[in-house]
Amino acid sequence: MRRSGLLLICLCFCSCSLLRAQDGAPKNKQVQLSGGLNAYAGLYTSSGIAGRNQPNPFGLSGAVTLTLPGGISLPFSAVLGNQGASFRQPFNQFGVSPTYKWATAHAGYRNVSFSPFTLAGHTFLGGGIELNPGMLRIGAVYGRFNKAISSTLSDPNVIPSFKRTGYAVKVGYGKPNNYVDLVMLRARDDTNSIDRVQMSPEKYTTPAENMVIGLTSRLLLIKHILVEADLAASSYTRDLSASEVGAEGKNPMFRLVGKLITPRLSTQLTQATQAALGYQSKWGSVKFQYKRIDPNFQTMGAYYFQSDIQSYTGNVTLNLLKGKARLAGSYGKQFDNLAQNKNARTGRSIGSMMVSLNPDPTLGFDVSLSNYGLSQRAGIRPLIDTLRIAQNNLSATANVRYSIFDKDFSHIFTLTGSHQQLSDLNDNTSVQTENNSQNANLGYFLQASQSGFGANLMLSYTQTSLPQTLPGTTDQKVKFYGPTLGTNYSFLKKKLNTSLNFSYLFNKQFGETGKVLTASLNAGYQLAKRQSLNIMFNYLNSNTGIQTEKFNELRGNIGYGISF
Repeated sequence: MRRSGLLLICLCFCSCSLLRAQDGAPKNKQVQLSGGLNAYAGLYTSSGIAGRNQPNPFGLSGAVTLTLPGGISLPFSAVLGNQGASFRQPFNQFGVSPTYKWATAHAGYRNVSFSPFTLAGHTFLGGGIELNPGMLRIGAVYGRFNKAISSTLSDPNVIPSFKRTGYAVKVGYGKPNNYVDLVMLRARDDTNSIDRVQMSPEKYTTPAENMVIGLTSRLLLIKHILVEADLAASSYTRDLSASEVGAEGKNPMFRLVGKLITPRLSTQLTQATQAALGYQSKWGSVKFQYKRIDPNFQTMGAYYFQSDIQSYTGNVTLNLLKGKARLAGSYGKQFDNLAQNKNARTGRSIGSMMVSLNPDPTLGFDVSLSNYGLSQRAGIRPLIDTLRIAQNNLSATANVRYSIFDKDFSHIFTLTGSHQQLSDLNDNTSVQTENNSQNANLGYFLQASQSGFGANLMLSYTQTSLPQTLPGTTDQKVKFYGPTLGTNYSFLKKKLNTSLNFSYLFNKQFGETGKVLTASLNAGYQLAKRQSLNIMFNYLNSNTGIQTEKFNELRGNIGYGISF
């Protein structure tokens, strides 16, 4: 606590000193300082439940951003109060990427992307450069991708990792939206960077090596046709201590990789492909996409990949009635078990449709439908009927809006309804899983053009039907309905902004009837150009009919802020 307080005081002192120094500087200075300080104090009280906050929270917080020439930003922040203290600064992971014309340099902690399946945003500590003179595209980075972390029997919670260094290079031709790039990434763990003798058995890890060769492109073949392709082959060695093997076979990619790395018993060669063909014009667009990622595909240039999938997707968009109507739809299928070595194969189908009609600027209709299907079929073993997954999730939403505008007020009316339904196609499990819900909202919004007065009224109704065999219940429907009111107004030449919101919802669940009441009041006053005062109160009364959900809460807060 004491250390964080000293850091916050130093931060405030440096901020004020730099701010005074900038007052006499010319307006075209390249070094800029921005940020703010906030002080707050509050109250909290509750009855019926254990307190979820301190009775009298208070504290001081500050944030400062120093912007140096070249677009380098250094953010600092600190919090000091009776709820805790913290200080954050960027020097634990600091990096810069200055750009001059067609050249960009990288230094420090950076995350760079060359293609989705090679170097794709993994943070490294090192350096690199990207050059784009004319149509030429060149890039190269080198650095540490993971630092060494040791785990011992005395500290088994630490997840060990080897020091990992690597590099990636890119050579391509084209413009940012029309190009072809060839990318290679290679990374390797340092086998001597940590001591594996003292590792706990459950946290034992092995050093790995990875090389990925990829091709990425975005090609505009003719005026309206776009082709996208991302291809990659990854050689991943999971244990560098495994025995060496010869790179033989008919696969030319494996023979090529075998000349660049040392194949071992733990080496696996996998591939990843995604491609798309699209057509876009004034009337709309059409796009077809294909993706296939082999099981266990990995690259050390990315944090996570969903592997063992193959999918097909089609999208269509139509602009009709001179832009007053829009129709969009998509359908896709996805499945796994590409190597046919799992007990079951899981398939997914996703379809959606959206219709939007705006015959007049004051009137609009929107309808959307989506359907998500999930099914399984036997893999290397027969499926047991009671465990087989076969579900369908349907969602539908409709919205109508109508507006009235004049020189003094604007009136907006909205009506929204939605339906969601989970259907289980397996008769053995449908009783425990099937459910559906409906929601309807009727809203009115009023806004004054000159005075800043606003008001809104919302009537809502929600009904959920739970599975029929939920234990301990007789009524499987849960209902919430009631009004929500809100208003806002500006006083004192719009220096004082206030808002008041009130909600009263009735509920019926498990044979019980109850209510939930919420109310909030907010006020903000502009003391000066860069100073403000804010006050907030929030009250919650819950009495749903269930004893554990019967309680009251009151929260309040007052805060002062200054920005520069």
